[in-house]
Amino acid sequence: MGKNSNQNILAVSNRFTTYFKGFLLIGVTLIGAVFVYYTNQTISDIQKSEARVAETYTRIWQLVASDSVSGPVTSLLFDEVILKSSFPIVVTDSLGHPLFWKELSNIPQDASDPEILEKVKKRAEEMKREKGEIPISIDSVVIYRLYYGDTEMIDRLRLIPFIEMALVLSFIILALIGFQYIRRSEQRSIWVGMAKETAHQLGTPISSLMGWTNLLKSGETVNTFSPDEIHGRIENDLARLEMVANRFGRIGSIPKLEPQDLNELIEEVVEYFRYRLPHGGAGVKMEFVRGDIPQVDINRDLFGWVIENLLKNALEAVDSKTGHIIVKTYPASSGKTVYIEVIDNGRGIPRGNARRIFRPGYTTKRRGWGLGLSLARRIVHDYHRGHISLAASEPGQGARFIVVLPARTGR
Repeated sequence: MGKNSNQNILAVSNRFTTYFKGFLLIGVTLIGAVFVYYTNQTISDIQKSEARVAETYTRIWQLVASDSVSGPVTSLLFDEVILKSSFPIVVTDSLGHPLFWKELSNIPQDASDPEILEKVKKRAEEMKREKGEIPISIDSVVIYRLYYGDTEMIDRLRLIPFIEMALVLSFIILALIGFQYIRRSEQRSIWVGMAKETAHQLGTPISSLMGWTNLLKSGETVNTFSPDEIHGRIENDLARLEMVANRFGRIGSIPKLEPQDLNELIEEVVEYFRYRLPHGGAGVKMEFVRGDIPQVDINRDLFGWVIENLLKNALEAVDSKTGHIIVKTYPASSGKTVYIEVIDNGRGIPRGNARRIFRPGYTTKRRGWGLGLSLARRIVHDYHRGHISLAASEPGQGARFIVVLPARTGR
């Protein structure tokens, strides 16, 4: 079952990665389409405006060329409108010879060099293919032809969608690279933390078993412990080793949840730490306030690990002489959820760190590896459909953690 569960989780993770990449691709495509659409709309509006202006220029040219209309007004229109236009214009005679041009890139204005005139003529032909020509007529006789092109601003606008797409793609690529780097770094932290956590979890019962073995070899058991006591202690350590193996075997797979008496499990964990208090803090007071709560569906080995991590953090936070740790359980008023609180009077957690304490690898301890609370959160959230949070904490005033679990239904 564990192998199949791991394969299912891996398949779900791979599907999520594929969907995420597909979502990014679709998102980039949609962004690009929006950029192109609005840019093209803007270009189209500018081109329509230019076409209207070009037609106005044509009328002005007709006025200027007409013998019936002349004087300062037409001169002013020519000087202020045509000469100050901002887009390329070429005016030729009826045979196509350039007479006037302006705003042609790399072509000087009002030059009579044959090579320059040939370049202007070619540009006029290009404009004719792109925009057509506007005849300038007097008495229905075409005497001039006007050609115009797009401004440099339109050429730049055409590049904007590609520049924007390149920037978006660059940003997404950098984000993916950063995401992969962070995920790999987090995975390395998790693997290192898991290795150290394994060594820590196995170290206590193994050291105890080695102590009992040395005691048996020395033959001094008669005056210290009876054979039955030694046998019981060895069985406890072996059971502890089996539990640790079960815990790590269930990480990454879907554990089986069974109805349990949560008070009984918490009391066992509290007693385990009370037994170790003389070694870690003889002055620490640890109490368990048992509430009247319904049964919950949990995995006993994994959820016991959650309580152990919370108590271990509390023990490391409190003073070894004046420390006080309270664990209590109580039901919600609706009866649908069960609450577990772990309260200590230790050094507390700064507000800036409150949101990071559940991240893998985060720790404020010199010799810590920052995995306990991360594992606890995963066990509570992912496996038991519950919630764990730091409810309150102030530097120097302790901390209060709350675990919320759904009560067992169908009782």
